[in-house]
Amino acid sequence: MIQLWVFLHIVFVALFLLFHGVQMWAMFSLEPALPDREKIFDRAEQSRMASTPMYACLGLLVVFGVIAGIDGDWFSNGWWLWGAIVVLLVTVGLMSAMAGPFMKKVREGTTRWADGSYPMPDAELEGLLRGPRPRVIAFIGVAGLAILLWLMVYKPGV
Repeated sequence: MIQLWVFLHIVFVALFLLFHGVQMWAMFSLEPALPDREKIFDRAEQSRMASTPMYACLGLLVVFGVIAGIDGDWFSNGWWLWGAIVVLLVTVGLMSAMAGPFMKKVREGTTRWADGSYPMPDAELEGLLRGPRPRVIAFIGVAGLAILLWLMVYKPGV
C-alpha cells in the first residue's frame, strides 16, 4: 500500500509545482509589463487565482506524505522525514509571508479608482516591481525544494 501513498504524494507534489509555477511566472512577469498597469494587475490576478488549487495540492501532498510516512514506519526510522516537514513549513511560511503581501500591494497599486487614477504613484510601483523581493522569494523556494529533494532521495539518519 505504501507505493500508492508515495505515488499520490508525488502526483500532488507535481500539481503543486505546476500551480506554483503559474504564480512564479506571474510574479516575474510583472516588471517586464511596466508601465502597463492593466497587464500588471491581470498577472497579479492570475497569481491569486492559482493560490487556491496550489494550497489544496499542498495540503494533499502533506496528507499523502504523512500517510506514507506512517505506513512505511519512517517517522521512527531516522530524522529525514521530520526534517522534511520542518523544511516544508519554514519554506511555505517564509514564501507566504513575503509573496502574499507583495502581490497584494501590486494588486492594490494597480487597481483603478472610479476617477481613473491609481492609489500608487508610478515611481512607487516601479520601485516595488524592480526591487529584490521576487528574487528573494524564488531563492527561498529553490533552496527549500533542493533541501526537500535531498532529504527524500538520500534519507539521512536511516
